[in-house]
Amino acid sequence: MGKKIIGALIAGLLIMMWQALSHIALGLHAEQEQYTPNQDAIMQVLSANLSKEGQYYLPSLPQGSPMEDFEKLMEENIGQPYASIMYHPKNETDRTMNLLRGLGTNILLAIFLVALISKLKVANLGNILFTSLMVGFMAFCFYAYPGFIWYKTPGIWIELLDSIAAFGLAGLWLGWWLSRGKRA
Repeated sequence: MGKKIIGALIAGLLIMMWQALSHIALGLHAEQEQYTPNQDAIMQVLSANLSKEGQYYLPSLPQGSPMEDFEKLMEENIGQPYASIMYHPKNETDRTMNLLRGLGTNILLAIFLVALISKLKVANLGNILFTSLMVGFMAFCFYAYPGFIWYKTPGIWIELLDSIAAFGLAGLWLGWWLSRGKRA
């Protein structure tokens, strides 16, 4: 049991390290965080027109509008620009809590991964790595890829790389750590 807990803790750290490397050190997510020299004017317009924190899709209609109205809006906007806006009226980012929550989530993911790995009939490096990569690919297919399909979210290939690299690192570590001293 102790071996699995140590494995999951280090795997969670490895996932977090990849995320930091990808976002900060390597700057792979630049396409998702682009700069515009018009940011001050855009923020003024957003602040003047959005009072509620949330994510907005433009153009759209209020929830509960008739389907015919949605179909008409879609028809009228074929070939026109659209936007997805994530708006926060105050920048109150607590980096310490964000880091702790992120690390906790990654460790929890690694605990679930170790639980899944423990069900393998043959838990050798190859099977553990394959299982981990499949979990990473499933996570990508569940969240990042549908966002790309429907909303053309940028950076889809980086999201795939992040999922595969993070869970690949975790899988390599867990494959080595959990299969040490065992015969395949």
